[in-house]
Amino acid sequence: MNNIVRIVFAVIITSVVVSSCQKQDAYNNDDWLKEQRKQDSLNRVRIEKTLIEQAPLLKDFAEKVMPGAVLDDSTGIWYKIHDAGIEDSFDYRIVSTSNGLAISPRYTEVKYKGTLIKTGSVFEETAEDKTAVFSIGSLIPPWYLALWPESLEYNLRNYEIGGFTPKGLKKGAIIELAAPSPYCYDNREQKNKDGEVTIPADSPLHFYIEVIDIRDTK
Repeated sequence: MNNIVRIVFAVIITSVVVSSCQKQDAYNNDDWLKEQRKQDSLNRVRIEKTLIEQAPLLKDFAEKVMPGAVLDDSTGIWYKIHDAGIEDSFDYRIVSTSNGLAISPRYTEVKYKGTLIKTGSVFEETAEDKTAVFSIGSLIPPWYLALWPESLEYNLRNYEIGGFTPKGLKKGAIIELAAPSPYCYDNREQKNKDGEVTIPADSPLHFYIEVIDIRDTK
C-alpha cells in the first residue's frame, strides 16, 4: 500500500483509537491491544471495499463532467487543472517550527463549490463576491493533495509530500476534483448549523476550486 493511502487510513483509524481509549479500563493491556488491532483491520477492509465500489462511479463522473481529467492511481481521486496559476507567484518550502517541520505557505484563499456526485446537489459554495481562507494542513486530503507539490527538499533531504503536481498549485490556479468518500468525510455525515445533513455518510464529492491566493498569514 502506498504512503498516502497509509496516511489517510491512519487519520481515520485515529478516531477509532481515541474512542476506544475510553474503554481501556475494561480490558487488560493485551486484550485492549488485540481488540484494537481487530477494529483497525476491519476499518481498513471497509475503506478498501468502499474505494473499489465507488471507483466506477467516479470514473463515469470524471469522463462526463470533467473531460480530460487525470486519475491519481494511489488514491482514486480524479483531478482536472483548468489553469496552473502564476508560475513565479511563490514556492512551497519546508520550514522548521516549534512543533517540528511544516509546509509553508500555510494558508489558501479560494472561491469554491462542492457538490454531491451521486445527486449533483450543491452542499457548500462561496458567494459570488466572497472568498474563504483555510489552513491548508487542516483541509481534507483531496484539497491539500491538489495544493501541495509532489515533494520538497529540506536540508539536502527529499520529502515525499504526495501532491498531484510537481510544484503544487499557484496563485490563480483553477482545479476540479472528484474524490471517493474515504478521502473526504468517510462514513461520517456532515451537518450545517441548523442540524440538517448536508453531506450524507459515504458520499464521494466534486469540488471546483479557484485559488485566489496562497500565503503565510491568514
